[in-house]
Amino acid sequence: MNKTLRSLAAAALTVAGLLAVVTLPAGAASKPKTRTITCYELTSTALKSKKVKAVRPACPKGFSIHKPSLMGSGLNGDTDLNVPGTVSLAINGSSFDAPLVGATTSGSTAYTAGGKVSFSAYPAAGSGTGRSGITSGSLSIGFSDVPMSAAAGTLPTGATESSYAQVPYALGGAVMGYNLGAGFDNLKLTATEVAAIYDGKITQWSDPTIVATNGGTSTTVGKALANLGTNNEARDTIKVLYRNAGSGTTEAFTYWLYQAGNSGHAPNGGSPMEGSGGAWGATNINGVANNAGMAQGIVNTLGAIGYVEYSYVLIPGNDAIQVAQLQDKNGAWLEPSLTNIGNAASAAGSSVTPDNFAITDEPGTNVWPFSTYSWALVPKAQTSEATCEGITKYLDWESHGAQKKDAAAEGYVPLPTAVQTYARAQLQTITVSGTVCVNQKS
Repeated sequence: MNKTLRSLAAAALTVAGLLAVVTLPAGAASKPKTRTITCYELTSTALKSKKVKAVRPACPKGFSIHKPSLMGSGLNGDTDLNVPGTVSLAINGSSFDAPLVGATTSGSTAYTAGGKVSFSAYPAAGSGTGRSGITSGSLSIGFSDVPMSAAAGTLPTGATESSYAQVPYALGGAVMGYNLGAGFDNLKLTATEVAAIYDGKITQWSDPTIVATNGGTSTTVGKALANLGTNNEARDTIKVLYRNAGSGTTEAFTYWLYQAGNSGHAPNGGSPMEGSGGAWGATNINGVANNAGMAQGIVNTLGAIGYVEYSYVLIPGNDAIQVAQLQDKNGAWLEPSLTNIGNAASAAGSSVTPDNFAITDEPGTNVWPFSTYSWALVPKAQTSEATCEGITKYLDWESHGAQKKDAAAEGYVPLPTAVQTYARAQLQTITVSGTVCVNQKS
C-alpha cells in the first residue's frame, strides 16, 4: 500500500512539473547573452579600431583582438620617435642602399625624431667602406650588402664579429644592364655567358653563343646581333664594366656566377672584381666607383655591359640602360620585378643571418636569381645614450614602418616579417652600460 502511494505521489509531482513548464509566461526562457570586443588594425597611416557586438564576436579579416605595438610604426605613440638628446649620425657604405638611405635620412620623408636626429651626407662609397668605417670608429652606421663574416672574407683585420650588431636593412635585386641601342631590348643572357664575358672568353655581342640564346638568326634580335659582327660595328665589341672598390653588389654578382654560371671564381668579400679587375680575364674592362657610376657608365658607353642595383634602372635619366632577361633555377626566362625579387627572399626562408645571407640562384618558379639583402652595421657597445637611441630607433623605424612607405617606391622589396623581427632582435643587443637603447621610452 505504501509503495503504491509513493508511486502516485511521484507521478503527481511529475505532471505538476510539466504543467509548470508548459504554462511559463512568454519570454521567461533565458536568451543568449551578447558580448562586445574591440578589434585593431595597424596600417601604415593609422591604428584603427572597431567594436564588434555579437553572441560570439569575432574580428573581421585584417583585424585582431590584440592591440598591436606602435613601436616602429612611425605613428603617434611610437617610442622610436623619441630620443633623449640631439645627435648627428655619420653614415656611409653600400651604394646599393643609397636610394633608400636617401629617402629615410634626408628630405621630407627622413627620420628626425622631432628634429633631434640628423645624418651626414651619404657618399655611397661602397660596402667595403661601410665595413671599414664602422670598425675604425669613423661611422655611426656602416652599410654593406655583405655582412661582416670571417667565413665570407668580409671581416676587417682586427675586428671581432661578435662586437657588432648586423641589422637587415634592405631587400633588392641587381640586373645585368647593357647598352646596344634601339632594336636590342630584353636580350637573353645565361649566367654562363655573363661569366664568359667577364672572363674574356666572349668578347663580341655577335658571338654565336649569344646569338643562339636569343633564337638564332631566324629571329629578329638574333639576326640583329649577328649583323653587328657582319657589319663590323664598333658597338659589337663588349665593353665590360666592374666595381673597382669594395662592393657588396660585386659579392652578390660573384655568388650568382659561381652558383649558376660555373665561373670558377669563388666569392670572397667582393674581391674577384675589385682593384684592377685582373681576377677576371676580360681585357676590355673599366672600373667604376659605385652603382651610380655603373649606371652612368652603361648609359654613356655603347656596347657596354655591367651589373647594377635594380633601383638605379628606375631613376630618371637611366632609361637608356637596357636590362637582360635572366633564367631562374628552373631555366625560365625572367625580366626583373619586385615580385620575383621578393620570391628569392621567400625561397631562402626566414633563417637569414650574417653567416647565412646569400639569396642568389634560389630554387623555385619566377625567382629572380640575382637578389640580395643589405645590412646596417653598428657597434654593440655604445657610450652615449642619445647617440645609441638615435641609431637604434632610426634602424628600428626604417626596418619596420618605413619599409611599407619607402621601400617599394625606391625600387626595393619590403623586408619580410620574420626578417623585421630578426632586425629588432639585433638592435636589442646594442646597449649603453647594459641598458638596451631601442627599448627606452625617453
